[in-house]
Amino acid sequence: MESSGIRLKHVIQFILPSTGVLGLFIAFLLISILPEININLEQNRDEAFQLIAFSGGITIILILILFYLVRRAILSEQLKDISSEELVDSKEKYKALLETSPEGIVMIVDEKPVYANMIFQAMTGCTEQEILEMNYTDLFTGKSKSEHSLPGLFETLDKSGKTINFEAKINSKNKSTRDIVVMASRITYLDKEGILFIVKDITGKEKIGIEEDSLSDELQSSLLLMNLPVSSFMKETVTCNMNQPVVEAGKLMNRRNQDAILITQEDHKHVGIVTDSDLRDRVVAGERPTNNPVFEVMSSPLVTISDQSLLFEASLLIEEKKISHLPVINKNGDIIGIFSKNDLHEIQRNSISYIIKEIRNANTVEGLKAIHGKVPGLVKTLMDSGAKIHNITHLISTITDAITERVIEYAIEEMGDPPVKFAFLVLGSEGRREQTLVTDQDNAIIFENIPNDKLSDVNKYFLYLGKKVNLWLDRIGYNYCKGEIMAGNPQWCQSMDRWKQYFSRWINETTEDASLGVSIFFDFRVVYGEQSYAGELRKHVSQVSDNQTRFFQILSRETSKYKLPVNIFKNGHGDSSGTITETMDIKTGIMPITDFARIYSLYHRFEETNTISRLLRMFQRSELSKSEFDEINHSYNFLMEIRFRNQLAAILNNEIPKNIITSNDLTEIEKSMIRNIYSMITPLQSRLNSEVKWSH
Repeated sequence: MESSGIRLKHVIQFILPSTGVLGLFIAFLLISILPEININLEQNRDEAFQLIAFSGGITIILILILFYLVRRAILSEQLKDISSEELVDSKEKYKALLETSPEGIVMIVDEKPVYANMIFQAMTGCTEQEILEMNYTDLFTGKSKSEHSLPGLFETLDKSGKTINFEAKINSKNKSTRDIVVMASRITYLDKEGILFIVKDITGKEKIGIEEDSLSDELQSSLLLMNLPVSSFMKETVTCNMNQPVVEAGKLMNRRNQDAILITQEDHKHVGIVTDSDLRDRVVAGERPTNNPVFEVMSSPLVTISDQSLLFEASLLIEEKKISHLPVINKNGDIIGIFSKNDLHEIQRNSISYIIKEIRNANTVEGLKAIHGKVPGLVKTLMDSGAKIHNITHLISTITDAITERVIEYAIEEMGDPPVKFAFLVLGSEGRREQTLVTDQDNAIIFENIPNDKLSDVNKYFLYLGKKVNLWLDRIGYNYCKGEIMAGNPQWCQSMDRWKQYFSRWINETTEDASLGVSIFFDFRVVYGEQSYAGELRKHVSQVSDNQTRFFQILSRETSKYKLPVNIFKNGHGDSSGTITETMDIKTGIMPITDFARIYSLYHRFEETNTISRLLRMFQRSELSKSEFDEINHSYNFLMEIRFRNQLAAILNNEIPKNIITSNDLTEIEKSMIRNIYSMITPLQSRLNSEVKWSH
């Protein structure tokens, strides 16, 4: 029995680690049976053989059980190895995608950092391993540390369903402190809930106010790649029967201007896809007959993606499967669109930083026109993502500024260097950075004061420069101003002294022209040339308007002339003439708010030109209460949102966008909100009249 004991010892050593308690039970059962067999063999051979047979059967059963348990343990270990490899592979792909971001990125899961890209490491001066050993509370310092705890962020993100932005500080390893703005977005990473933080370093730059706690336009648009659903970018599908000839499928793709076609069975079930590359590789290069059925060259089975999946998930799937197109399915499993790798590249090209770079590298007016054509699509994307109106208008103005600068550079390259210093001013909505998709040109030129004997030649140069710029901007898509308030008009292409005379006249006179001058020319910015000219002109305006009560009385009176129909779109009610108002000019509805902010800014000598920035300054100076600021701010943004929505709808329908809104364009709730806003504007006008002490 010594050999049996040795074998049992080996069995126990093998079973116990693999099968635990059950393995130990089997081993002891074998130990108890074998000695019994040995004793009975000496006493009664027949009974011994029966016992051996019985025990043998039990032993075989136990061996089978043991074999099953060992095999299951081995398979479990193999699956763990495979899962581990897939997990590592998935993590590496995810990290590779995040490394392409131009901003710092850190990902938090289970209150611990699980990833930090190279830019975030550079901000902190720490290695990735050092960051991974930190807690969430170690990452951000300052006021936001207490205001934005991790549980609080999860709760806020759950409620908003979008992203939140806040300011904070981070301490670098070298003990220095950096000011940052952070965009937080909830994500699912490897089946766990976490938060993705995109961090922008704003050290040394003007910080964003608490009432404008949003990221820069560039940061907001760059996050779209990670945060928007595929359904926002999918295109319509083209289908054909699987038995159709290849040549017919190709013709259909060409007619519909599509680079992929879905293949269906007789029952209309989708079974495959054919792309441009499939036709090139399998038909042209493969020399297959074009009359063969299209199913012979299709890719099958289909790899699909949910319409609620985010763009970064689509990007990962495209790279993982080495494919170019993803059919998009709804919750019922029906294909509702298609998303391609080219679509993803187009989204990346539409980021604001890329567009500005394109503008600076453009060498023709036609090239700038093509770039300008991207603006409506970019605005639609931002609106779909819930971006703030202030960010959208600022982004449009940033693109317009860059295009205007480039056009001026074209003109100077063609005409030669300017004879004297000058500044190119933008006015009105562009001067306020409040451009929409319906905009015309409002601009002017100021050049330095020169002796009269040189004035004619200098004036001729800048007038020709202005005409060239106006012409090219019109070709790009910025229409000529109907009132001819443009740099190519001799009246608005003058020396600094003449411009000071203009502003002095507008302030001291009480004519209609003076009122128009205030509404347009007092909202100005320099987009090219001598930036100091804007400051010099504003200083002159402040000096001339000081103690000019009559000037502000006239401005407030002109603002009060806007009589908005408070019963607009209301069944059974009309305006003061008894007529039911079924349309409205949304621009006219916004103007009283813009005028209110402008007059107060002039009255208190604020330098801000943007309406929301002016209102914020009034709030900070206690000219407005918090509730008043919130109400006016909300009203302005609501009207601007409707304005953008209406303009986008027209553009998508190949119509000319306008500012006219009809009753059918609005929901009942929106109509009610507009009436409430109009009711709020009238007291604002009265308050303005009262505070500047206007009287009949």
